[in-house]
Amino acid sequence: MKQFIKYALPGLFLMSIIVACEKEYDTIEVIDDRNIAAYIQANKLNMVEYQNSGIYYEVINPGTGEDVQYSDQLPLIFTIKSLDGQYSALDTFNVSNRYYNFLGYFNPEGVRIGIKEVLKKKSGTIRMIIPSRSAFGRNGVGTIPGNASLDLTVKVLDKSKLPAYEDFTIQKYMAANSLTGFTKTASGLYYKIDAPGTGSPIALDSTIKAEYEGKLLNGTVFDKTSPGSPATFLLSTVVKGWQEAIPLIKEGGTIRMILPSPLAYGLEGNTGIPAFSALFFNVKITEVTK
Repeated sequence: MKQFIKYALPGLFLMSIIVACEKEYDTIEVIDDRNIAAYIQANKLNMVEYQNSGIYYEVINPGTGEDVQYSDQLPLIFTIKSLDGQYSALDTFNVSNRYYNFLGYFNPEGVRIGIKEVLKKKSGTIRMIIPSRSAFGRNGVGTIPGNASLDLTVKVLDKSKLPAYEDFTIQKYMAANSLTGFTKTASGLYYKIDAPGTGSPIALDSTIKAEYEGKLLNGTVFDKTSPGSPATFLLSTVVKGWQEAIPLIKEGGTIRMILPSPLAYGLEGNTGIPAFSALFFNVKITEVTK
């Protein structure tokens, strides 16, 4: 028995040292809540917590109309940044800042909750602080780092009011870029003929060769031809805005046009083109054939 005690006691002593050296770490809930509280205080935000969820919100502009449902397809415009400043996406004309689909598909979950349960209505704006546990968790997503709590401001648009909203953004763009002399058509297209052209007229069934540049309203060029290498199109196969505007000039002509999304790539957008985006084109028709 004495021999057992002789060898057992050093082992017990070693175990007590290991246990004493173990450090207790805060849970992600504690870390999230501490970071959010400090952020709200530092930025003097007037926000309240939603049902002990750790999600804080402020309704900036109350919505109107019927309550939104998770099954609604909604156009959303939002800005997003992490509380630690490592991630920021503030340009609402970017692909990453526009959404059109079912609300129930939108991530992170905390935003769905904020829109459905707090804002509740379309045509409203809400600002939310989403803890990382209700955002993208410890792994993050894309360029959003892991364990990042997020500050988001989301504008929920009403599809029925999108034409007026887009026309407003187009007019702001034109004013900001000193674009004058444009004509607006009944469809919402804005155009200006810089050179009418003197060659063959253009019809919907014409095949055209065109040098062009297409830009988002933030100035980002999403498509362009190389100098001296025009693209060839059957006019009836391109977006509706081109089909309406290009026949206004002839071969050799140049036209600038701003297309609202119904005349471009619609509510869903396309590769490199955000949802419900108006587009600016500068086009020269170099050749027309039937």
